[in-house]
Amino acid sequence: AAVTCLLDSIVVSSLNSKERLNFGKLRLWGELGNGISSTLMMNVCSNEAYGFEHLFVVHGITAAVAVVFMLLCTPSNQYNQNQAKQTTKANGSCNNDTIDWRRSLLDVFTNAEIASILGAVAVTGCSISVLENFSYINIKSLYKAHGQENVLGQEISMYRVFHTCGGMLTWYYSGTWQKKLGPNGVIIASLCCVPLIFFLYAGVGDGLDVRTKIGFAMAEATRSAIFAAMWSSATIRVNMICPPHMTAVLQAIMDASYRGVGSTVGAYVGGFLCKKIGIANTFTLIGKGFVSLLCGALFLSSQVKSNAPK
Repeated sequence: AAVTCLLDSIVVSSLNSKERLNFGKLRLWGELGNGISSTLMMNVCSNEAYGFEHLFVVHGITAAVAVVFMLLCTPSNQYNQNQAKQTTKANGSCNNDTIDWRRSLLDVFTNAEIASILGAVAVTGCSISVLENFSYINIKSLYKAHGQENVLGQEISMYRVFHTCGGMLTWYYSGTWQKKLGPNGVIIASLCCVPLIFFLYAGVGDGLDVRTKIGFAMAEATRSAIFAAMWSSATIRVNMICPPHMTAVLQAIMDASYRGVGSTVGAYVGGFLCKKIGIANTFTLIGKGFVSLLCGALFLSSQVKSNAPK
C-alpha cells in the first residue's frame, strides 16, 4: 500500500496540468502487472508441485525490482529544489525553506472538497472490502459444495483476467471521462455504480452453470472499473487543489482512507452481517442500503440548492 501511494504521487507530480489527465494511461500498467501476477500465482497455488512458500520468494524478487524502478523514476533532490525555486519565483512569494506542516495539514483537512473526496474514497474502500473478502469466500464455498475445489485456482485466475480487463479499460478512458464530467463528476458516478456490484454478486445463484460464472466475471470487471474510475479522479483532483508540498502526504492519507479505514470497517461489518444473514443476503442488504443513502443524498442536495439564495 505504501509503495502504491508513493508511485501514484511520483507519477502525478511529474505530469504538468495538460498531461495530468493521462495519469490513467500510465496507471493501467500497474493494473496489468497486478493482473498477470495474480493470475499466474493462482495457477501456481493450484499446482501440486508448488506451494505458498514459493509465492513469498517471488514476491521478494519482484519487490526488489519495484524498488529499483522507483529509484530510477524518482527525481533527484537537486531537481526538486530547482522546481521549488521556480514555483516560488512564479508565485511571487519569498523563498523560505521552512514549511509549517501543522498549518498545512489544518488547511488540507478544513478544505470541504478534499474532505468530501476522502469520505468518498473511504466509503468506496469499505464497500469494495466487503465484496473482495466475502465474494471469494462465496466462490470457494460454491466450488467446494459442487466438488470442483481442484479447479478453484484456475477458475479464480480466469475471474482475475476479467478484473484486470475492466480496470485497464477504465484507466485508459478515465482522462476522457474527466474531460466531459470533471473529476468530481466521475467520483459521483462511481459512487452511484457501487450498488450494481453488490446486486451482481448477490444474483449469481447457488449453481456452477454458465450464468453463475458470467455473473462472477461481470462483477469482477465492474468492481475493478469502479475502483479505477474513483481512484484516478480522486488522485488527479486532490493533486490539483492541494499545496505542492502536500501531494505525497495527501496521497498517503487518501490511501489510508481507502485501505486503512475503509477496508477495516468493511471487513468487520461484512464479517458480522455474513455470519448473521449469509453472504448473498448481506450483498443484497448493503446494495439496497447504498441506494437509499444515494437517494437521500440526492434529495438533500436538491433541497439545499432550491433553498439557496438566488
